[in-house]
Amino acid sequence: MGLFDFFNSDERKKNQVALEIDLQAGVIQRCSLCGGLIDQQRDERLPAADAAAHEAFDRNDPSVAIFSGNRDDLLARLRSARKPLPYVCPCENEG
Repeated sequence: MGLFDFFNSDERKKNQVALEIDLQAGVIQRCSLCGGLIDQQRDERLPAADAAAHEAFDRNDPSVAIFSGNRDDLLARLRSARKPLPYVCPCENEG
């Protein structure tokens, strides 16, 4: 594993943490057919995701340890990590 791979894997892990918080807060959803993640533009749920992130830091939750206390990084990722997600799950178009 090269240096770039190391940093890339940390970036992926940070995005995964953000997506998990977004999912729990209802910002993004999981497709009921295939289980894939979809972004149906539920921006009104972002305050709940922000609150969950702050709570995770306050509880010293191990899931946010990768951020080394950088709340701003996680809060920004709650908005950016979902950008590559589709608005409608591709499996819905296949059926």
